[in-house]
Amino acid sequence: MAKKKGGLGNKGVEVLLSSAKTEKIISEQASLEIDVSLIITSPYQPRTIFEEESLKSLVESIREQGVIQPILVRNYEINKYELIAGERRLRAAKILGHKKIPAIIKTISNESAAIYALLENVQRENLNPIEEALGLEKLIKEFKFTQDKLAKKTGKSRSHIANLIRLLSLDKYVIRLLSEKKIDMGHARALVSLSAQSQKIYAEKVVSQSLSVRDIEKLVNEKGNSSAKKNVKTNKDAQISEIENQLKEKLGVSIDISHSKSKNTGKITLKYSNLEVLEGLLKKLGYKK
Repeated sequence: MAKKKGGLGNKGVEVLLSSAKTEKIISEQASLEIDVSLIITSPYQPRTIFEEESLKSLVESIREQGVIQPILVRNYEINKYELIAGERRLRAAKILGHKKIPAIIKTISNESAAIYALLENVQRENLNPIEEALGLEKLIKEFKFTQDKLAKKTGKSRSHIANLIRLLSLDKYVIRLLSEKKIDMGHARALVSLSAQSQKIYAEKVVSQSLSVRDIEKLVNEKGNSSAKKNVKTNKDAQISEIENQLKEKLGVSIDISHSKSKNTGKITLKYSNLEVLEGLLKKLGYKK
């Protein structure tokens, strides 16, 4: 899958550093050498996946040229520093066995440290959409930001923030595919409105058939239109429809209940899309081989 841009455009860490946008960040010292053993990682680091090839490339660069740009830290406690930005550089230096690393110490609040960590990662090397979404969600929860305020703080559009955070409602399997870059953000956004089971089915189609975003959007729209036509045609009792929806969520397959009020009889039809789904359904129904 092709890599996507981080959504910051020409804006970036400079948004945070602007006194018009947020507090001034005061540099206590110029660049100096700090013992790597005295540096703890940031609790606000949004990146959870450090790509091996990219890190290897950085290690080779530092082996040849040294750490050209200092990492950014703040005082944590006596003889301890908390990393604000530069975890990849710090990891590479440790791999090479460096005892010290050039660093700049800043006086900075928790709020600004969290924003800086997010922006620094997006600008230097793209976070995957889920990492970025989790970082944004953490800012909202920890610092009580509205999406509008967060948009101003980070330089991102409100719609970009809303779309990213919506991805966190996806099924865990789909989130894993997105994190591993097996599907793109456009694919994931097309699946958000579907049930968890349908998300899995369509996500698997994206991977196995190499579907484009437009392809999956078309399939999802066709599914929606088909469901809408079916509902109009059957004109089912609201209570029957509610029972169908509850069973669908519980069993993970499409359910159709046909009921005759005059005879008080009917049938329940369970529809599955492949043998794997059937096997999962049978387990939920208590069937044992």
